[in-house]
Formats: sequence, C-alpha cells, structure tokens
Amino acid sequence: MKPLVAIMTALLCVLAVTAGGKDALVVDNTMHDYGDLLISHGAQSCRFEFVNVSDSVVCILGALTSCNCTTVDYPREAIEPGQGGAVVVTYDPVGRPEGEFERTVLLILNGESRRVVLRFKGNAIDDSASFLLQQQLPLMHH
Repeated sequence: MKPLVAIMTALLCVLAVTAGGKDALVVDNTMHDYGDLLISHGAQSCRFEFVNVSDSVVCILGALTSCNCTTVDYPREAIEPGQGGAVVVTYDPVGRPEGEFERTVLLILNGESRRVVLRFKGNAIDDSASFLLQQQLPLMHH
C-alpha cells in the first residue's frame, strides 16, 4: 500500500508543476532566533509553520542547508490548497565554533521558481570549561 501512496503523491506533484504560481507556501515566520544556545545541550529544533495559499497542490521536493550541522524534517506528502503543516529544523552546535551563527534552509517546491528560504540564528556558548570547573570545585575543598 505504501508504494501506491508514494506513486500517487509523486503523480500529484508532477501534475501540479504545470499549475505555476508563486508564494504557494506562506510561512508564519521565516526567521528563528535561538538566542544563547549552550553547546553542551546538543541539537536544538525549531518549527516553521506554513499554509498552502495557492489553488494547487504543493510538494516539498527537498531541502538544502547551508551547513551539515543542520537537518530538516518536512512533509513528504502532497500539501493540498488551504492545508497547513510544519518544517522542523534542527541545529547541532556540537563540534562547531562558539559565537554567533546564522544558517539558512532552502525548501525546494514543485513548480517554477517556487522556493522558500528559512533562516535561524543564535549565539553558541561553550560551557564545557565552566562545567568542568564546577565538577572540580568540590574536590578542591577536601
């Protein structure tokens, strides 16, 4: 049954390519600010909510990220007119330099010139040194 659903979804997306139009998906907010992000807390996710405001089916065909520290989870099924959904973007600061960061995600949609750019930013703080210091402090009192 799953292969049939996948084939039907792909067919809907191919047929909708000819519908054209722009601003098919309207995102509530295309920028997320994590603020201060402790590296020791690992990967953090944010949600970008959207609605298909076009009169045709929209499919998210893929997502390109500006960094391999970012993963994207998006709906794989066709998004009908008026239907909403969410894209979940996860940023992993582990192994990245501390300091301010800004990244982008490009969603590729069916149809001509249909793209959505999502952005997120924050300030990665390496708190491992302070954590180690706190762990050693009790030992110094003995």
